[in-house]
Amino acid sequence: MIPNDIIPADDQVAADIFGVSVGHWRDTKRWEQIRGLKLLNRTGSRRRIYSKEQLLAAHAEEERAKALNEQPKYDLPPVPAGEHPGDLLDLEEALQALPESRRVTLSTWKTYRYGTKTRLPDPDFNLGGKEVDGEVVGGDDFWRRQAILDWDATRLAPGKGAGGRKAGSKDSAPRKPQPQAQERRDRTTQLLAQDPGLTAAKLAKELGVHPVHAERLLSAARKESNTLPLTAQQAQERRERTRQLLDENLDSLTGPKLAKQLGVHKVHAESLLSAARQEKLRELLAKNPKMTVEDVQSTFGLSVTAHARTLLDKVREAPAKP
Repeated sequence: MIPNDIIPADDQVAADIFGVSVGHWRDTKRWEQIRGLKLLNRTGSRRRIYSKEQLLAAHAEEERAKALNEQPKYDLPPVPAGEHPGDLLDLEEALQALPESRRVTLSTWKTYRYGTKTRLPDPDFNLGGKEVDGEVVGGDDFWRRQAILDWDATRLAPGKGAGGRKAGSKDSAPRKPQPQAQERRDRTTQLLAQDPGLTAAKLAKELGVHPVHAERLLSAARKESNTLPLTAQQAQERRERTRQLLDENLDSLTGPKLAKQLGVHKVHAESLLSAARQEKLRELLAKNPKMTVEDVQSTFGLSVTAHARTLLDKVREAPAKP
Protein backbone atom coordinates (compact mmCIF):
# COMPACT_ATOMS: atom_id res chain seq x y z
CA MET A 1 0.00 0.00 0.00
CA ILE A 2 1.15 3.50 -0.83
CA PRO A 3 -0.19 5.71 1.98
CA ASN A 4 -1.98 8.92 1.10
CA ASP A 5 0.33 11.87 0.27
CA ILE A 6 3.40 9.63 -0.01
CA ILE A 7 5.35 9.91 -3.27
CA PRO A 8 6.30 6.33 -4.19
CA ALA A 9 9.64 5.26 -5.63
CA ASP A 10 10.78 1.92 -7.01
CA ASP A 11 14.28 0.44 -7.27
CA GLN A 12 15.13 2.53 -10.34
CA VAL A 13 14.20 5.81 -8.66
CA ALA A 14 16.04 4.77 -5.50
CA ALA A 15 19.17 3.95 -7.49
CA ASP A 16 19.00 7.33 -9.25
CA ILE A 17 18.76 9.15 -5.91
CA PHE A 18 21.84 7.37 -4.56
CA GLY A 19 23.75 7.73 -7.83
CA VAL A 20 24.24 4.01 -8.46
CA SER A 21 22.99 1.57 -11.08
CA VAL A 22 19.78 -0.28 -10.37
CA GLY A 23 21.76 -3.54 -10.62
CA HIS A 24 24.11 -2.40 -7.87
CA TRP A 25 21.16 -1.29 -5.72
CA ARG A 26 19.59 -4.73 -5.99
CA ASP A 27 22.76 -6.82 -5.79
CA THR A 28 23.89 -5.13 -2.57
CA LYS A 29 20.35 -5.00 -1.14
CA ARG A 30 21.06 -1.37 -0.42
CA TRP A 31 17.65 -0.79 1.17
CA GLU A 32 18.54 -3.14 4.02
CA GLN A 33 21.47 -0.90 4.99
CA ILE A 34 19.27 2.13 5.65
CA ARG A 35 17.91 1.96 9.18
CA GLY A 36 14.26 3.00 9.34
CA LEU A 37 13.59 2.77 5.61
CA LYS A 38 10.10 1.30 5.25
CA LEU A 39 9.07 -0.96 2.39
CA LEU A 40 5.55 -0.05 1.28
CA ASN A 41 4.89 -3.01 -0.98
CA ARG A 42 2.70 -5.91 0.02
CA THR A 43 4.55 -9.09 1.00
CA GLY A 44 4.83 -11.21 -2.12
CA SER A 45 4.54 -8.37 -4.62
CA ARG A 46 7.16 -8.27 -7.35
CA ARG A 47 8.19 -4.64 -7.00
CA ARG A 48 9.78 -2.95 -3.99
CA ILE A 49 8.21 0.40 -3.16
CA TYR A 50 9.71 3.10 -0.96
CA SER A 51 8.78 6.58 0.21
CA LYS A 52 10.71 9.00 -2.00
CA GLU A 53 10.88 11.45 0.90
CA GLN A 54 12.56 8.81 3.07
CA LEU A 55 15.06 7.99 0.32
CA LEU A 56 15.97 11.65 -0.14
CA ALA A 57 16.43 12.12 3.60
CA ALA A 58 18.59 8.99 3.85
CA HIS A 59 20.80 10.09 0.96
CA ALA A 60 21.22 13.58 2.41
CA GLU A 61 22.24 12.08 5.76
CA GLU A 62 24.77 9.78 4.11
CA GLU A 63 26.29 12.71 2.24
CA ARG A 64 26.52 14.68 5.50
CA ALA A 65 28.08 11.77 7.37
CA LYS A 66 30.54 11.13 4.55
CA ALA A 67 31.72 14.75 4.63
CA LEU A 68 32.32 14.50 8.39
CA ASN A 69 33.79 10.97 8.18
CA GLU A 70 31.23 9.48 10.56
CA GLN A 71 28.46 6.89 10.53
CA PRO A 72 25.06 8.03 9.22
CA LYS A 73 22.46 8.81 11.86
CA TYR A 74 19.26 8.14 9.99
CA ASP A 75 16.25 10.12 11.13
CA LEU A 76 13.78 9.45 8.34
CA PRO A 77 10.36 11.09 7.95
CA PRO A 78 7.59 8.81 9.26
CA VAL A 79 5.24 6.99 6.91
CA PRO A 80 1.55 7.48 7.81
CA ALA A 81 -0.09 4.49 9.49
CA GLY A 82 -3.73 3.46 9.38
CA GLU A 83 -6.18 3.71 6.50
CA HIS A 84 -7.03 6.78 4.43
CA PRO A 85 -9.45 7.17 1.48
CA GLY A 86 -6.54 8.40 -0.64
CA ASP A 87 -4.29 5.36 -0.06
CA LEU A 88 -3.13 3.67 -3.26
CA LEU A 89 -3.75 -0.10 -3.30
CA ASP A 90 -2.51 -2.77 -5.67
CA LEU A 91 -4.95 -5.31 -7.10
CA GLU A 92 -4.87 -7.73 -4.16
CA GLU A 93 -4.92 -4.96 -1.56
CA ALA A 94 -7.96 -3.47 -3.30
CA LEU A 95 -9.82 -6.75 -2.79
CA GLN A 96 -8.92 -6.83 0.91
CA ALA A 97 -10.20 -3.24 1.29
CA LEU A 98 -13.75 -4.47 0.75
CA PRO A 99 -15.91 -5.72 3.62
CA GLU A 100 -15.44 -9.47 4.00
CA SER A 101 -19.03 -10.14 2.94
CA ARG A 102 -18.39 -8.31 -0.36
CA ARG A 103 -15.19 -10.11 -1.35
CA VAL A 104 -14.95 -12.61 -4.16
CA THR A 105 -12.11 -15.07 -4.70
CA LEU A 106 -8.77 -13.64 -5.81
CA SER A 107 -8.99 -15.44 -9.17
CA THR A 108 -12.43 -13.94 -9.82
CA TRP A 109 -11.21 -10.52 -8.70
CA LYS A 110 -8.37 -10.65 -11.22
CA THR A 111 -10.87 -11.23 -14.03
CA TYR A 112 -12.55 -7.95 -13.05
CA ARG A 113 -9.40 -6.05 -14.04
CA TYR A 114 -10.19 -6.44 -17.76
CA GLY A 115 -13.69 -7.87 -17.52
CA THR A 116 -16.62 -6.98 -19.75
CA LYS A 117 -19.58 -7.86 -17.53
CA THR A 118 -17.96 -6.76 -14.25
CA ARG A 119 -14.98 -4.46 -14.57
CA LEU A 120 -12.92 -2.49 -12.07
CA PRO A 121 -12.54 1.26 -12.56
CA ASP A 122 -9.44 2.42 -14.38
CA PRO A 123 -6.34 2.52 -12.14
CA ASP A 124 -5.51 5.85 -10.52
CA PHE A 125 -1.74 5.36 -10.72
CA ASN A 126 0.88 3.21 -12.44
CA LEU A 127 4.31 2.67 -10.92
CA GLY A 128 7.28 1.77 -13.06
CA GLY A 129 5.47 1.72 -16.41
CA LYS A 130 6.76 3.33 -19.60
CA GLU A 131 4.70 5.46 -21.97
CA VAL A 132 4.68 4.12 -25.54
CA ASP A 133 2.57 5.93 -28.15
CA GLY A 134 0.48 7.50 -25.41
CA GLU A 135 -0.16 4.21 -23.59
CA VAL A 136 1.45 3.09 -20.32
CA VAL A 137 3.15 -0.28 -20.80
CA GLY A 138 4.27 -2.48 -17.91
CA GLY A 139 4.53 -1.35 -14.31
CA ASP A 140 2.05 -1.98 -11.51
CA ASP A 141 -1.44 -0.52 -11.29
CA PHE A 142 -2.89 1.04 -8.13
CA TRP A 143 -6.37 2.20 -7.16
CA ARG A 144 -7.35 4.73 -4.52
CA ARG A 145 -9.09 3.09 -1.57
CA GLN A 146 -12.12 5.36 -1.91
CA ALA A 147 -12.40 4.68 -5.65
CA ILE A 148 -12.67 0.94 -4.98
CA LEU A 149 -15.21 1.48 -2.19
CA ASP A 150 -17.27 3.80 -4.40
CA TRP A 151 -17.18 1.26 -7.23
CA ASP A 152 -18.18 -1.55 -4.88
CA ALA A 153 -21.10 0.50 -3.58
CA THR A 154 -22.67 0.30 -7.04
CA ARG A 155 -21.86 -3.39 -7.54
CA LEU A 156 -24.53 -6.01 -6.98
CA ALA A 157 -24.13 -8.08 -3.85
CA PRO A 158 -22.61 -11.52 -4.53
CA GLY A 159 -25.37 -13.98 -5.43
CA LYS A 160 -27.98 -11.22 -5.83
CA GLY A 161 -29.81 -9.79 -8.82
CA ALA A 162 -30.34 -6.08 -9.36
CA GLY A 163 -31.72 -4.35 -6.30
CA GLY A 164 -30.92 -7.36 -4.11
CA ARG A 165 -33.24 -9.83 -5.91
CA LYS A 166 -32.46 -13.52 -5.72
CA ALA A 167 -30.29 -14.98 -8.42
CA GLY A 168 -32.43 -16.28 -11.31
CA SER A 169 -35.21 -13.74 -10.83
CA LYS A 170 -36.85 -12.75 -14.13
CA ASP A 171 -37.70 -9.28 -12.82
CA SER A 172 -35.21 -7.14 -14.74
CA ALA A 173 -36.37 -3.67 -13.68
CA PRO A 174 -33.28 -1.44 -13.32
CA ARG A 175 -32.32 -0.18 -9.91
CA LYS A 176 -33.36 3.45 -9.33
CA PRO A 177 -30.53 5.88 -8.60
CA GLN A 178 -30.36 7.39 -5.14
CA PRO A 179 -31.73 10.98 -5.16
CA GLN A 180 -28.61 12.43 -3.52
CA ALA A 181 -26.30 10.71 -5.98
CA GLN A 182 -28.35 11.95 -8.94
CA GLU A 183 -28.34 15.48 -7.54
CA ARG A 184 -24.54 15.38 -7.33
CA ARG A 185 -24.26 14.16 -10.92
CA ASP A 186 -26.63 16.87 -12.15
CA ARG A 187 -24.79 19.56 -10.18
CA THR A 188 -21.44 18.35 -11.55
CA THR A 189 -22.76 18.58 -15.11
CA GLN A 190 -24.02 22.08 -14.43
CA LEU A 191 -20.74 23.28 -12.91
CA LEU A 192 -18.72 21.74 -15.74
CA ALA A 193 -20.85 23.57 -18.32
CA GLN A 194 -20.20 26.83 -16.49
CA ASP A 195 -16.47 26.17 -16.07
CA PRO A 196 -14.85 23.72 -18.56
CA GLY A 197 -11.61 23.97 -16.55
CA LEU A 198 -13.31 22.72 -13.39
CA THR A 199 -10.95 20.73 -11.15
CA ALA A 200 -11.74 17.91 -8.78
CA ALA A 201 -10.56 20.02 -5.84
CA LYS A 202 -13.03 22.79 -6.66
CA LEU A 203 -15.83 20.30 -7.23
CA ALA A 204 -15.12 18.51 -3.96
CA LYS A 205 -15.40 21.81 -2.08
CA GLU A 206 -18.61 22.73 -3.89
CA LEU A 207 -20.32 19.38 -3.27
CA GLY A 208 -18.81 18.63 0.13
CA VAL A 209 -17.41 15.27 -0.99
CA HIS A 210 -13.98 13.62 -0.93
CA PRO A 211 -11.65 14.73 -3.78
CA VAL A 212 -11.45 11.14 -5.09
CA HIS A 213 -15.26 10.99 -5.33
CA ALA A 214 -15.25 14.39 -7.03
CA GLU A 215 -12.70 13.14 -9.57
CA ARG A 216 -15.00 10.26 -10.49
CA LEU A 217 -18.04 12.51 -10.79
CA LEU A 218 -16.07 14.92 -12.96
CA SER A 219 -14.76 12.15 -15.18
CA ALA A 220 -18.26 10.74 -15.72
CA ALA A 221 -19.64 14.21 -16.50
CA ARG A 222 -16.95 14.80 -19.10
CA LYS A 223 -17.63 11.51 -20.83
CA GLU A 224 -21.34 12.31 -21.05
CA SER A 225 -20.78 15.87 -22.23
CA ASN A 226 -20.95 16.75 -25.90
CA THR A 227 -18.45 19.56 -25.42
CA LEU A 228 -15.46 17.27 -24.91
CA PRO A 229 -12.45 16.28 -25.39
CA LEU A 230 -12.29 18.34 -22.16
CA THR A 231 -9.95 15.85 -20.54
CA ALA A 232 -7.24 16.79 -23.04
CA GLN A 233 -8.06 20.46 -22.57
CA GLN A 234 -7.72 20.23 -18.80
CA ALA A 235 -4.43 18.35 -19.14
CA GLN A 236 -3.07 21.09 -21.41
CA GLU A 237 -4.20 23.79 -18.97
CA ARG A 238 -2.41 22.01 -16.14
CA ARG A 239 0.78 21.75 -18.18
CA GLU A 240 0.63 25.44 -19.04
CA ARG A 241 -0.07 26.42 -15.44
CA THR A 242 2.81 24.23 -14.25
CA ARG A 243 5.19 25.91 -16.67
CA GLN A 244 3.98 29.34 -15.55
CA LEU A 245 4.56 28.49 -11.89
CA LEU A 246 7.98 27.03 -12.70
CA ASP A 247 9.04 30.19 -14.53
CA GLU A 248 7.92 32.25 -11.54
CA ASN A 249 9.58 29.98 -8.95
CA LEU A 250 12.37 28.32 -10.89
CA ASP A 251 14.54 27.30 -7.95
CA SER A 252 11.83 26.77 -5.33
CA LEU A 253 8.88 24.98 -6.95
CA THR A 254 8.42 21.47 -5.55
CA GLY A 255 5.96 18.65 -6.18
CA PRO A 256 3.98 19.23 -2.96
CA LYS A 257 3.75 22.98 -3.64
CA LEU A 258 2.56 22.35 -7.19
CA ALA A 259 0.03 19.77 -5.99
CA LYS A 260 -1.45 22.36 -3.65
CA GLN A 261 -1.60 25.00 -6.38
CA LEU A 262 -3.29 22.71 -8.92
CA GLY A 263 -5.41 20.67 -6.52
CA VAL A 264 -3.98 17.35 -7.73
CA HIS A 265 -2.26 14.39 -6.07
CA LYS A 266 1.45 14.76 -5.35
CA VAL A 267 2.32 11.90 -7.71
CA HIS A 268 0.62 13.69 -10.62
CA ALA A 269 2.23 16.97 -9.61
CA GLU A 270 5.69 15.37 -9.62
CA SER A 271 5.06 14.11 -13.16
CA LEU A 272 3.92 17.54 -14.35
CA LEU A 273 6.89 19.24 -12.69
CA SER A 274 9.37 16.80 -14.19
CA ALA A 275 8.04 17.42 -17.71
CA ALA A 276 8.09 21.20 -17.19
CA ARG A 277 11.67 21.12 -15.90
CA GLN A 278 12.77 19.10 -18.92
CA GLU A 279 11.13 21.60 -21.26
CA LYS A 280 12.74 24.52 -19.44
CA LEU A 281 16.16 22.86 -19.35
CA ARG A 282 15.94 22.17 -23.07
CA GLU A 283 15.53 25.90 -23.64
CA LEU A 284 18.41 26.73 -21.31
CA LEU A 285 20.73 24.24 -23.02
CA ALA A 286 19.94 25.81 -26.37
CA LYS A 287 21.43 29.03 -24.98
CA ASN A 288 24.22 27.39 -22.97
CA PRO A 289 25.09 23.85 -24.17
CA LYS A 290 27.92 23.63 -21.60
CA MET A 291 25.62 23.58 -18.56
CA THR A 292 26.94 21.20 -15.89
CA VAL A 293 25.15 19.05 -13.35
CA GLU A 294 25.98 21.68 -10.73
CA ASP A 295 24.43 24.38 -12.93
CA VAL A 296 21.24 22.37 -13.27
CA GLN A 297 21.11 21.66 -9.55
CA SER A 298 21.49 25.34 -8.72
CA THR A 299 19.04 26.52 -11.40
CA PHE A 300 16.18 24.31 -10.21
CA GLY A 301 17.08 24.31 -6.51
CA LEU A 302 17.50 20.52 -6.42
CA SER A 303 18.78 19.20 -3.11
CA VAL A 304 20.11 15.94 -4.57
CA THR A 305 22.88 15.92 -7.18
CA ALA A 306 21.61 12.64 -8.65
CA HIS A 307 18.31 14.34 -9.50
CA ALA A 308 20.10 17.05 -11.44
CA ARG A 309 22.21 14.47 -13.25
CA THR A 310 19.15 12.43 -14.19
CA LEU A 311 17.34 15.52 -15.44
CA LEU A 312 20.29 16.61 -17.55
CA ASP A 313 20.77 13.11 -19.00
CA LYS A 314 17.07 12.82 -19.93
CA VAL A 315 17.08 16.12 -21.81
CA ARG A 316 20.34 15.41 -23.64
CA GLU A 317 19.31 11.89 -24.62
CA ALA A 318 15.76 12.75 -25.66
CA PRO A 319 15.24 13.46 -29.38
CA ALA A 320 14.39 17.05 -30.20
CA LYS A 321 10.68 17.68 -30.74
CA PRO A 322 9.70 18.77 -34.28
